[in-house]
Amino acid sequence: MNRLATGLFGSALLALTLVSPAVLAAEDEKQVLKQHPALANVNWDAAKEIVVDLDDNNYEPGEIVLKRGLPYRLRLTNIGVQAHDMVGGSFFEENAIALKMINTRVGRVTADRINSVYIKSKNEAEIWFVALKTGQYTFFCSIPGHREAGMEGIVKIVD
Repeated sequence: MNRLATGLFGSALLALTLVSPAVLAAEDEKQVLKQHPALANVNWDAAKEIVVDLDDNNYEPGEIVLKRGLPYRLRLTNIGVQAHDMVGGSFFEENAIALKMINTRVGRVTADRINSVYIKSKNEAEIWFVALKTGQYTFFCSIPGHREAGMEGIVKIVD
């Protein structure tokens, strides 16, 4: 496959991986993405950046602590030689965050929900969100064998 075709396929795969059905299609002005009220009036310049390295078979750090009500930029950097993902487990599924957007080298995706973020080797992605719900949540890599080798983590949201 040539580079253009590979890039286009990768872009399409990324979009399908990241985005839930509620994503606004840019061409369809009749649909409106309903952003969570917690995102109103957020000063994104003050968002705290948290960096998580995705190495082969582990996340570093494996535990993230967030404060409820604050904005964050979670930068996922794949420093490994293999592709990895971050499947939200309960972190994405239990409405623990109000999602603003995902930034990658391929582009920006605005969505109200995501299921996972796929990151090729030596690439990164940013998840912009506000922490909503106190509790302990899980995330993991769904690439076969990675979770079993220890590639999972915990997010704690505290008051």
